[in-house]
Amino acid sequence: MVIRFRQAAVLASLLGVAMSCLAWAADSPGRGDRSVDTDRLRPQWQTGDRWVVETSSSPVQMRGPGIAQAKSQPIRWQFAMQSYEKVIGDDCCRVEIQCLESGQQPRTVLWIDKKSGALKQMQTQIPVPGGFRTVSESYEFAAGQPSPVLGPLSALPIDLPLFQGGSSKGLQSFTYEANIGPAGQKAVGDLGFAYEIQQEIAPVEPAEVKGLIADTFTKSLENQPVVEVKLRRFDRQIRQLWQPGQPWPVYSDNGTTKCRLIEVIPADKQ
Repeated sequence: MVIRFRQAAVLASLLGVAMSCLAWAADSPGRGDRSVDTDRLRPQWQTGDRWVVETSSSPVQMRGPGIAQAKSQPIRWQFAMQSYEKVIGDDCCRVEIQCLESGQQPRTVLWIDKKSGALKQMQTQIPVPGGFRTVSESYEFAAGQPSPVLGPLSALPIDLPLFQGGSSKGLQSFTYEANIGPAGQKAVGDLGFAYEIQQEIAPVEPAEVKGLIADTFTKSLENQPVVEVKLRRFDRQIRQLWQPGQPWPVYSDNGTTKCRLIEVIPADKQ
């Protein structure tokens, strides 16, 4: 659905957009009947806030005798809320992501709408001979209705749900359009990839998440219970665990990479 087929194909190949469809995990009995107050789930970032996540990825499944499937070594990434910037007239949080294992590059930047919490734009660096190449992807929402967005990175999950405030119950459907390049620079005649995405938010019992989230956050499960968010697109399915007051999901799994929140460093504690 995009005129720039070659650019889109290269970006998809390099960033791992194409993934095998995964089984949509069945809900626990009665879980879908319970609503969740999402007001406390949306992160409230302040300039200077930092947090660290740890990822562990599995290779794409390969068939054949004697082919070993080994997980990669865990990698830690630092997220930092750097500033507020305008993206097509909207105030956005500029969040910079740095790999703590490899120094300054590659670097990824997210622009997240301050009002809705929706991902508006992403920029990252891809290794090429002699250095890095910067690529961008931007997101538009039909009729101004924000949507959850699944980012193009599989090794570093940057998928963001939509916490609209108030009570959320059952399965919700949204649409958004992903475009190659920065926001507002789509050429006349270019079309984006239009996606339909489903989101489901439900409470989860503390016993179901122990062993998944870091010990730092396990201790607060009784006072700050975890909420499960499921995101489904035709090509991907994501499971996340969110805890009120945290800047990022305490756990996520996109079928290829598992991600855990390890440390949170508020700006006023640095």
